Amino acid sequence: MSKALAVLVASVFTCAFSLNANAASDEYKAAKKQEEANYEKAKAECKKLSGSDQKACMKKAHGDHEAAEERLEAKK
Repeated sequence: MSKALAVLVASVFTCAFSLNANAASDEYKAAKKQEEANYEKAKAECKKLSGSDQKACMKKAHGDHEAAEERLEAKK
């Protein structure tokens, strides 16, 4: 009887861990999708500018995007 109980308990913990991992993965995907949308919006705003202002804006948008991706990867 205790062997069956041990298997049951192990199964419950395995399922709980699996569900938690899926939730974290879903959160990561949602955050990544939001960051991509933010980056696209920033690039669209930059395209309204011209010359060196546009170039500086695009550089900042790209840098912000890279930094956000690094933060996401660190949390992963």
